[in-house]
Amino acid sequence: MRNQVLMILAGALIFAAGYFTGNRQAGVVYAQTATHGGVPKAYGHLVSAVVNGGKTGLVFEDSEGTIRFVTMAGQEEAELSRD
Repeated sequence: MRNQVLMILAGALIFAAGYFTGNRQAGVVYAQTATHGGVPKAYGHLVSAVVNGGKTGLVFEDSEGTIRFVTMAGQEEAELSRD
């Protein structure tokens, strides 16, 4: 009986110590603002998204059939035309 009481008291003491230690070091974390790459409307409509080497790229096609590969930051990587 004595061992059970000591185990319960030790558990309560460890729980209380952890609770107060955790509350003392708590911090507020804010989300970062998103960076907008800005893709021109002249690129056309979004056809697909491609993951290549850990980077995500977007594929656009305009009304004339030109296909453009664009990074998520809005930088054009390649352009293919249907001539």
